[in-house]
Amino acid sequence: MTIIDHPDIDDVESAVQEGRALCPGRYRVSFALDDLNYQPIVLDDPVPLGRQILKAGGIKDVDGHALFVITPEGDFEDVRADEEVDLRDRAAHRFVAFSTDPLYRVKLNDSRIVWGRPSIPEAVLRSLAGIGDDEAVFLEVRGGKDKLIEQGSAADLAGDGVEKFITAPNKVTYTFFVNGKPYETDKKKVTGAQIKAMVPDWDQTHDLSLEGAGDDPDRIIGDDETVSLDPKHGVRRFSSVPKANFG
Repeated sequence: MTIIDHPDIDDVESAVQEGRALCPGRYRVSFALDDLNYQPIVLDDPVPLGRQILKAGGIKDVDGHALFVITPEGDFEDVRADEEVDLRDRAAHRFVAFSTDPLYRVKLNDSRIVWGRPSIPEAVLRSLAGIGDDEAVFLEVRGGKDKLIEQGSAADLAGDGVEKFITAPNKVTYTFFVNGKPYETDKKKVTGAQIKAMVPDWDQTHDLSLEGAGDDPDRIIGDDETVSLDPKHGVRRFSSVPKANFG
């Protein structure tokens, strides 16, 4: 048995989840440095100072680090070195310290978060927001289209206009081209008429032609014909061509 698993040590997160008071003794909380890779640390006091939390996390240069407690609402709250944190009534069990400067303060949905690097991984934003694969993270763009933060990428916190990230259902879109111009739709299958309707000022004297793949010839798509935009077919490319005149 390690010291972390000692029966005299109460886990603060478990107490919060079980809705019970902390037991007398020592207290286990989660601590991370410059990321969200939490490690358990043990505190002797139910009302520790910020410096005690940092030292329990192995930090010697207390004044060179900024400490935050993550509230149940997801906010990052500053904890000064000589400030007390009451583990008993604040549901405080996740602490994050940063060794870098400056700190970047932004919003994630309705929460105020802090990060110690000029870029923040999408995975961190996703973890802080508590979302699954059915949702995505976006940078909110005032007066414009919100920017998707791709999974596996990172968001630049030092850029202009970076103030808030939001989460929303992960809406799949499909891209196709007409006369070299890209169009997007959330429909996996579209008809010729639907494609024409998306093209401004479509010339009614023209047909819609689908570019053939490989050695396949181009072909005319009728208004009622359905075309799959599934990526397995490759990017669909269309063009408008004058209607054939057989008279």
